[in-house]
Amino acid sequence: MLDLKKILENIDEYAQKLSYKKFNLDKDYLINLNNKISSIRTECQQLQSERNKGADKVGQLMREKDKNLKEIEQIKAEMSKVSDKVKALESELNTLENELRNYMMRMPNIPDEKTPIGKDEDENVVLQYVGQKPNFDFQPLEHHILGEKMDILDMDRASKLSGARFSVLKGAGARLEMAVRNFLFECAIENGYTPVSVPVLVGRNIMEGTGQLPKFEEDMFKTVSNGKELFLIPTAEVPVTNLFNNEILNEDELPIRYSCLSNCFRVEAGSAGKDVKGMFRQHQFDKVEMVRFATPKQSWAEFDSLVNCAKKILDKLKLHYRVVALCTGDLGFSACYCNDLEVWLPGQNKYREISSCSNMLDFQARRANMRYKNKETKKNEYIHTMNGSGLPIGRTVIAIIENYQQKDGSILIPEVLKKYLPYEKIDANGQLV
Repeated sequence: MLDLKKILENIDEYAQKLSYKKFNLDKDYLINLNNKISSIRTECQQLQSERNKGADKVGQLMREKDKNLKEIEQIKAEMSKVSDKVKALESELNTLENELRNYMMRMPNIPDEKTPIGKDEDENVVLQYVGQKPNFDFQPLEHHILGEKMDILDMDRASKLSGARFSVLKGAGARLEMAVRNFLFECAIENGYTPVSVPVLVGRNIMEGTGQLPKFEEDMFKTVSNGKELFLIPTAEVPVTNLFNNEILNEDELPIRYSCLSNCFRVEAGSAGKDVKGMFRQHQFDKVEMVRFATPKQSWAEFDSLVNCAKKILDKLKLHYRVVALCTGDLGFSACYCNDLEVWLPGQNKYREISSCSNMLDFQARRANMRYKNKETKKNEYIHTMNGSGLPIGRTVIAIIENYQQKDGSILIPEVLKKYLPYEKIDANGQLV
């Protein structure tokens, strides 16, 4: 959530920056709503003061030897009317404050100055290419074609179980996935992250804390049991970031770095007809998420370190990729700046996102009320949060299948995975040899 005071003090600047993220700030509505709330608060305070003075007056009259009961009853009657006015105003104030909160909760984070201005993903900016594209003396296949040909991937039976956008890995495919899972989990630990295991079902307020709700509810899977509403997490960012929901940390505790391997669930409501083949865009997938909490002074150094952690993983797997700065039109709701790592997939003959690293500054902390005690100012200030994929299991398996495929239809096992899967390759028949 943005700082309302800063918005009102710089409303034209905020309106411009929010427009880059396709949010039309209704300046008059926001100013008038805030003024109305301020006016009612002031009136409430004045009436409460009047009521307190009346109560003091009644107390004073009651202590007198010759009580003027008529005057006392008159004052009580007047104060009863004042109390009724206060209750009505407080009810109106509560309605208006909820209206303001709902409007603010739908307002995205503003882009940082370093974020390129652009309309959509076509205007993202490539910052760096890393490694070389693999050379093939044959036409490389897409992962789902090769996987089904080798009988290590079964999309049809997954569809029978759950419908579209699900997959079944079996035999060597399932073992490759497990090896990737263990490798990525250990990489996060090696990079200084404390592993955490968290629930994949969370409450509405937790989804609001990181910015998934209220705007993106149609993209979330939801359960209701015995009247209790819980959401399936779209990423471990949601529960891990909210571990400090409504808490105040000591400055010496920061930075904090957590990693989490979890199931993730997404409806993919806005992706109809896109990536329907294979495992790339699924309703259920597993991912190692890296989450960091920092002071404002630590924020950008921590973000750069976060991106480097994701890059190191791809370097270890010897996969070619590029680093991209997302433009304003492609930037996520809560992010002020984002670097995507896009791995080269020769079967698709294109770069595809495999890690997205975002800095939220204090946007999520304001929504979730996460603060730290500043040692210098002695004041409670909002924490900065950031997160990145390190990496998604399925997309990493896809990248390995497509980049390590051989002319004879086999898939070589990357050297760094042989600790977890001690074989040279998966042969054309889907056997580990």
